[in-house]
Formats: sequence, structure tokens, C-alpha cells
Amino acid sequence: MPSIFAFSKRIANRSMWLVLLPGLVVCSGEKSTGNMAQPGAVSDLAVTAVADTSATLAFTQVDNGNGQAASYEVRYAPGTISWSSAAPVASGTCASPLTGTVVGGTLTCTVLGLSASTDYDFQVTAFRGTLNVNAVFGVLSNVARGSTTAHVTTVTVAPASASIAVGAALTLSATVKDGQGNVMTGRNVNWSTSNSGVAIVDANGVVTGVAAGSATITATCAGKSGSSAVTVTSASPPPPVVTTVTVSPSTASIAVGATVALSATVRDGQGNVMVGQSITWSTSDATVASVSASGVVTGSAAGAATITATSSGKSGTSSITVSATPPSGGTLLFAENFEDANLASRGWYDNTSVLLSATEHIAGSASSAQYRFLAGATTPTSGGSQRHKFAPSNSFYVSFYVKYSTNWVGSGKAYHPHEFYTLSTLDGDYDGPSQNYLDVYVEHNYQNGGRPRIEIQDNKSVNYSYGALPNNLVGVTENRSVGGCNGVVETNIYSDCFNFGSYWYNAKELTGPVVFQPDPGPGYKSDWNFVEAYFQLNTIVNGVGMADGVVQYWFNGALILDRHDILFRTGAHPTLQFNQFLIAPYMGDGSPVDQSMFVDNLRLATGRIP
Repeated sequence: MPSIFAFSKRIANRSMWLVLLPGLVVCSGEKSTGNMAQPGAVSDLAVTAVADTSATLAFTQVDNGNGQAASYEVRYAPGTISWSSAAPVASGTCASPLTGTVVGGTLTCTVLGLSASTDYDFQVTAFRGTLNVNAVFGVLSNVARGSTTAHVTTVTVAPASASIAVGAALTLSATVKDGQGNVMTGRNVNWSTSNSGVAIVDANGVVTGVAAGSATITATCAGKSGSSAVTVTSASPPPPVVTTVTVSPSTASIAVGATVALSATVRDGQGNVMVGQSITWSTSDATVASVSASGVVTGSAAGAATITATSSGKSGTSSITVSATPPSGGTLLFAENFEDANLASRGWYDNTSVLLSATEHIAGSASSAQYRFLAGATTPTSGGSQRHKFAPSNSFYVSFYVKYSTNWVGSGKAYHPHEFYTLSTLDGDYDGPSQNYLDVYVEHNYQNGGRPRIEIQDNKSVNYSYGALPNNLVGVTENRSVGGCNGVVETNIYSDCFNFGSYWYNAKELTGPVVFQPDPGPGYKSDWNFVEAYFQLNTIVNGVGMADGVVQYWFNGALILDRHDILFRTGAHPTLQFNQFLIAPYMGDGSPVDQSMFVDNLRLATGRIP
């Protein structure tokens, strides 16, 4: 690093300093206090994500030399950076001046307006004061490098035209290329049909003839599209005949009151899977186990029962054993007791800052995590999203002890604060936390008493291809969201859909009765209360999502919400699973008062555990 030179000149009894940094010249009217240090140096600047025209940066925040969080100027250049000639970021959340939040916390921001397929260098410097007025700068950070991805230029569907019979299937393929004609792999392709009454298409490009006529099948990726003209003819071979019905799993053990989702696969004489077949479910003993029209079995009493699926006179079975006592529970995924501040060592990332309270904690614990909202703040003093990955799972259970300050009023609105989130395997490590393929919220809304609230949001699955939103596509296509923008299949559930500017907000939610009480006594908000929530993804049968997912919520051991008819995913995302947990308290309109939430002994598992 070149030496720093400073010159002073006495003008009209005022001290004016000229400070030269590598590539920087700053005039400052600050009077020397004798105890202000140079702002700290960022040493861990990193590029954490790239797209075709953007890059995401992250670094640990430093002191501004006066005991406060520093501000920052970020510059970038294609190829090798020279700070003096590099352009300051002008578009995106990294735009100068970038305001810091907390010393030692992770600051993440995005640079927009980059060119595709280009190598970039990025650099940052901390400062205090006002840019171009009286800024005092620290030394330059390390150089972070990243390369933007290529633009999608063309999408080609093969074959470009095809003819199939009613009931027959055809698999189309989509080839995505950049401006140089290179094939781009791993890109998300959405399929749609112009006429679902003639031909339907699933998330994998498999087209099935419905009725005689013509339809255009379109594949879309990053705003570019290609299509295939499909003609459906009346079936002239004799129709296939159902030959076998197979039920999966073939055996299962559940406890009284528990459920298991069965699926039935129907095949013809050639072993081909037959879609759209009518299936009837029955049980040999309803006193032991009952079964729904979609194949969800519920244990009623200890014993054994045979569940049968029948289609066109052919049947398959599953043997169910029901036990009187519940199973040993799920598999623990991770635990967090907040006994010390070293979250990173236990798998947390993104924001590893934590405010520990040694005075507020459950019996046997030394401390809890305190999420303090200053008046007017949207996020707590500990910063933004604290994230923890876990092994992908079709279910998850979360439990924790929670206590609120005696003056807790929440957001003061009929919405917020957000508290805990779980994302899916289709979402990135730093995505969201609201703009995702699947986001499940566990929180409560306080208005003279707190009501538990579960929200399911899947903005990235919204289908815009069939007309203006909201547009109910239930029964039309599996390439749709499960929230309000494309219709919901559940009854007695609140849904919402509105244009949020850069995207459509799309969600549905379940709200329980008041359990967090405003006054001392059972369930008092300022006592330690035990919260549990369990979620199980719905099944996918023959490419169609079944409304058999589970949402349960317990408050101090009492079951408050118990739903077994929830659709989390459609056939467009049959392999989607849960795998990312977040603690990210948030009040969008700002906290009405200085108030705190305390959390202790957090557990995450695949099922309910003691």
C-alpha cells in the first residue's frame, strides 16, 4: 500500500486538511479531536453470487475510527481494478454512499448494471463523514473478483412440430443458448400450453394429448421463449387397459392420530404408467385406520389394516400397522442454545452477530438470544438474516422457548413481525427471505394479545402466462403457485395476491386464536412460553400435487393449529424439499417502541421430539 501523505494549512484560524489515499483525494473541514482514529480496513470482501448483469458482495463491517459503524464507497472495474480510475457503484444496494449497520456484522449488497460474461474486480473503502464534503477514509480493502454469467439469447424446442393421439404422451426438449451459440446447462425452463383443453405439459416438457385439436407448447427461460406446434388426433389404436395397480409404500407403521400418505401407480399391459386414471381408496378396518380420497391414512386405534387402491377393476394394497404409543420422534437436525456468541462455529452464516442476554433465559441456561428493535427500526440491533442449512427433508419440526418484553406491542399492525423462516432446496443459500420458490413463516401477530400465524409464500412459482393476475389455474396446469395469485385448493385459509413492484406478493396463511396474553397469568407474553411447529410436504401422485400436507402448531403443549390438507408444492416441483432455516425478525413499517424478543433452546428436527 503506498504511503499516506497529509498536508495542513492554517486559513482564517481554521484547520483544513488535505488527505491523499491511493487514488483518493479528500478535503476535510473536521477539527482534530486528538482521539479519532483512521477508519478500519475491510479485509474479507468477497463476491458471493453472480448473475448475467449483477453481482452480490459481502464483507465484515468495520469501525469508522470514532466508535461507530463506518460508511463505505464501493468501486468496480472490468478486468484489473485501479481505484483512482474505477467507477463508483451507482446502481443497486451497493451504490455509494453505503451505510453500515453494526461493527463486526456482515454487510451484503448487490451491484447492478454489469455486462454479461465479463470478469470484474471490486474494492471497498470505509469512511466517516460525508462524501465529497468532509469524508475521512480508511485504507483500501482486498480485491474481490467475480465473473458475470452469459445472457440467454435463444430457446429452441425440439421437435418443432409433432402429432400425438388423445391419451398419448410426447417428451419435448428445450435447448438454451447464449449470444455466442453456446449451450447453457442448468437453467430453469418453464413449460406452458396455449390450450390445456387440447394438450397439457408438465414441468419436464412431457406433453399429453387431451382432445383433438392444436396447441402451442412454449418453453421459457430468462424471458426468452421457443415453441412446438402440437396436433392432437383422435385415438385410433384401442385404448390401453389397466393391468396393475401398485401402492407405495407397501407397508407402514404409524401411531394413533398420525398420518401417512400413500400413492398408487397404474400401468397398462406394456408396463407404461397411465396418468389421469380414477383411483378409489378403501380400508379393511376403519376402526384401526381410515383413508381419504387422496390416499392419506390416519391411525385410529392400535391394530392392523389393509389399505386398497382400485382402478378399473384392478387393485393394489398397503399393510398398515397402528401403534397405541407415538414413535420415538424425528431425527434432530441441529440445536442452538445461545450459550455463547460463536454462531459461525455451529453452522450459522450470512449474519453471525447475536445479542446475548445473561439476565433473560430459561432455567438451566446461561443466556438467550435477544432481538431488540429500537423505535422505528425494521430489523433488530443484531442485524439481518441468521441462516442455518440442514439435510434436505420432506418434513421439519421446530421448537423454541420465547419471551417478549413487558412493553411488547409487535408491529402495531395486522401483519408482521416476521420471526422464523424455512426455505427450500430450490432456493439459493442467500435468497429471499421473501422472494423464493417456497418460504414457510412461523411467527405471531400481536394486537392486545398474540395470535400464532403460519404463512406459506411461493412468489417464484407464480405463472403469468395465462392472463392477468390473480388467475386461478387450479386444475388447469401444475406449473403454478400454491398461493393466492394462481388460486388455492384449501378451504378456510386466507390468501393474498398483489403487485409489490418488482414482483407479485403471493401467499396464504393460517392464524390461530390469542395465546400470548397481554396480562400476567397463563400464556403471559413476558413469561417463557414453549412453541412447537411441524410441517410435512404434500405428496405428488402421477405428476399432480395432492392437498395432503401437514401444518401443526403447539403452544405450551396444547395443539392450536392442526391441518392435513395443505398444498406446499405442485407437480412442477416434485423434488422440492426443506433445507434452510432463518431467524430474521422484521417489521416493515418500523417498530412502534423500543422492544425485545428473547429466544432460547431452539431445536430443528424431521419430526416432533421431546
